[in-house]
Amino acid sequence: MINQIGEYKQTKVLACVGGSSMKESINAIKNGVHVVVGTPGRVHDFLRRGILKTDYLKILVMDEADEMLEVGFAEQMKAIFKFLPEDV
Repeated sequence: MINQIGEYKQTKVLACVGGSSMKESINAIKNGVHVVVGTPGRVHDFLRRGILKTDYLKILVMDEADEMLEVGFAEQMKAIFKFLPEDV
């Protein structure tokens, strides 16, 4: 759905999930994207490695966070929040 909205609004969207090419994802981020949709593990990895920056981040949405907490992503989710500016 976000890809369809991106096409309409001419927004660059990246799906950053396990199984997708790390190299392609890194290149897309370096070339500039407006929206990153990703799994907690991949997002945390990219934040930790400095690939994904939060300098201009306005909103973080954790869709289905309750389910992610139930299946063991609590630590990764908490770790992601440590990278966020206080006003996000």
